[in-house]
Amino acid sequence: MHLKRSGSSHSLGSRLVLVTLGFCFVFTVFTVAVRTYSAWNEAWSAMNADLKLLEQVYRPTLSKAIWEMDRDSLRASIESTKPLAVVGHIALTIRSGDLASEVIERSADGWQTSTLAPTRHSDLTYAPFPGGSENVGSLTLAGDERVLWARLRGEVTDIVVTQLLQSLLLAGLIMLMFNRSVTVHVQHIARHLGQLAPDKMGQALRLARNPKHSDELTLLETGVNQLQSKLTDHLAQLHHYEEELGAHRDHLADLVQERTAELESLTEAQQLVLSLSNRLIHASHESFDASQRECLLEVAQRLGANRALWLVPTAASPAFRVFTEWRSDGRTESQASEPLLRGLIQVPQRLAREEVLFFGNQAEMLLCLNPLEAAIFTLQPVGASALALLHSDGENYGMLFIGKPLGQCEWLAQDRALVTMTAQLLLHSVRHQAQLLNILSTQKALRAANAQLEVLSRHDALTGLFNRRHFDEMKEAEFQRALRTGQPLSLLICDIDHFKAFNDHYGHARGDQCLRDVAQVFRNVISRSGDVLARIGGEEFAVMLPNTSEPDAWQVAERLRVAVSDLRLAHAASETGSHVTISIGLAQLLPRYGTDFEALFEAADQALYRAKSKGRDRIESSLPPIPQGVV
Repeated sequence: MHLKRSGSSHSLGSRLVLVTLGFCFVFTVFTVAVRTYSAWNEAWSAMNADLKLLEQVYRPTLSKAIWEMDRDSLRASIESTKPLAVVGHIALTIRSGDLASEVIERSADGWQTSTLAPTRHSDLTYAPFPGGSENVGSLTLAGDERVLWARLRGEVTDIVVTQLLQSLLLAGLIMLMFNRSVTVHVQHIARHLGQLAPDKMGQALRLARNPKHSDELTLLETGVNQLQSKLTDHLAQLHHYEEELGAHRDHLADLVQERTAELESLTEAQQLVLSLSNRLIHASHESFDASQRECLLEVAQRLGANRALWLVPTAASPAFRVFTEWRSDGRTESQASEPLLRGLIQVPQRLAREEVLFFGNQAEMLLCLNPLEAAIFTLQPVGASALALLHSDGENYGMLFIGKPLGQCEWLAQDRALVTMTAQLLLHSVRHQAQLLNILSTQKALRAANAQLEVLSRHDALTGLFNRRHFDEMKEAEFQRALRTGQPLSLLICDIDHFKAFNDHYGHARGDQCLRDVAQVFRNVISRSGDVLARIGGEEFAVMLPNTSEPDAWQVAERLRVAVSDLRLAHAASETGSHVTISIGLAQLLPRYGTDFEALFEAADQALYRAKSKGRDRIESSLPPIPQGVV
C-alpha cells in the first residue's frame, strides 16, 4: 500500500527555508532602513563638523583681509576651498560703512541648493585695537548633498551584502539541521505507514536515532505503534463480529419472514376495520344497529370465533342487556334475562384499568373474574377469549366479548390488534350514533325555532299583523311588479284618531287592547290573498292593495273606517266623537311617481294629513275627489 500525494508537494525543509528567507528578507529590509538612517546622520554630522572646522580656520583670515581691504587675499582664501569636496557653496558678505554690502561667492560644479546638507552662517568681526570689535561681514558655508549620497550608497551596499550573506548562511544551516534531525525520520515513518496492511500490523516502527533522545519524534513513534496495536485489536473484534453476524443472518431472515407475515395479517385486519368503518359512516340512521351487528359478525368470523357478545348497560339499573350475540351454530340472541346480567359489576371496573383483557382459556378467566361473571361468558364452551370495555369520556357504552372454540388457546399479535381496533371501531360508531341522534334532535328543534323566529321577525308582537320590516320587503316587490305588468297598485295609510289622548286618558294597557281590537277589525276586512296589512308605527297601519284601482281601494278604505267605528270603543278624550275612529289616506300608483315607492308612500301620507286636518274620521285621496254616490 502506497500513500498517494495530491496536488503539488514540497518538503518541510524547503518550506522552512522559504519561511526563514522571508523572515531574513523582512529583517534585512528593517536593518537596512535603520542602519541607513544612522549612516545618513553620521555622514551629516561629519560634514557639519568639517564645515565648522573650516569656519574656524577661515574666519580670522577673512576678517583681517576685509579690514585691510585686501581683495586678492579674500579671493585666494575663497578659491582655496575648491579642493574641499564637502564645501558645495561659499559666500562672503562684506559690509563697508554706508555703502551697499558686497558679496563674494563660489559654488562647486553642479551644486544645487539643498535642505538636506548642513549650512553654517557666522558673522566676521575684527579687533583693530585691544578692547575694540568691528563687524566687517558674514560667512556662509553650505555642504554638498552629493557627498552625503555618495557616502550613503557605500554604506548601504555594505549593509545589504552583509545581511544577505548572513541570511543565506542561516537558511543553509537550518536546512541542514532539519534534514538530519527531522526529514529523514518523517520519510521513514511515511514509508512505514505506506507499507502497513492487516497482516503487517505487528511490525513496530523503529526510528534510527539515539534512544536517549526524547522529543516530538519519540511521541510520534510511540503514537504510531499504539495506533497499530489498537487497529490490530479492532480488526480482531471486527472479525469476531462478522462471524456473529453470519451466524445470526439466517435467523434474522426467518424473523423478518415471520414479521412480514404478521404485518400482512395486520394490514388485512386494518383494511377490514377500515371497510367496516366506511360502512358504518355511510349507514343510514334506520339501518345503523343492523350495520353494527353485521360488522361484529364479520370480525368474529375473521378471528375464527365461535361466540361474539355485545352487552350494553341498562338505563334503569346497574345491569346489562344483550345488544347482539352471534354463535357459530347459527343461533343469534338479541336479549337475555336481566338477573343473569346483574352480576357484571367487577368486570367494567377491571376493564377500566386494562381496556382489553385476553385469556388463553377458561382457567385464566376464572383467575380474573368471579364464577358468576365467568359463567355469563362461558354458557358455550370457549378456549381463548377477549373482553373489551366500550368506554369514553365518562360514558359507558357496554362490553364486547369474543370467544374462540376449545383447543385454541393463543392470541396472535394481529388478532389482538384486530380485537382492539374492533372495540375502538364499535366505540366510535356508538358515539357517532349518539351524536347523530343529538344532531338530528337539535336540527329539528332548530328548524322549529327558526320558523318561530321567522314569524316573530316579520310580525308585530302586539297585534299579530306584519311589521314594518315585512312591509318594507313586500312594498318593493309589489311596486316593481305593478310597474312591470301595468296593473294598478293602491296604498292605504290608516291612523287611529287622537290615540295619544286615548293612552293618556285610559292608560297604556287599554291603549294596547285598543290596538289589538283595531288590528282584528283590519284583519277581518282585509282578507284577500295578496293584500299586505302591516302595523308600521305606534297607531299607524298600512294596507297595500295589488291590482286594485283607486275607486276599489276607496271602497276598501270605507269598509275599514265603518268597521272601526262600529266597534264603539269608548274614547272620552277624542275631539272627533265619543268612540274610536280612524283617518285614512289613499294613493294609487301613477306615472308621476316614477320608479320610487317612497313617492307613492308620501302621496298617501299627505292624503292622511289632509284627512286629519279636515276633521278626522274620514278618507282622503291623492287623486281628485271621488264623485258623490260612490261608496
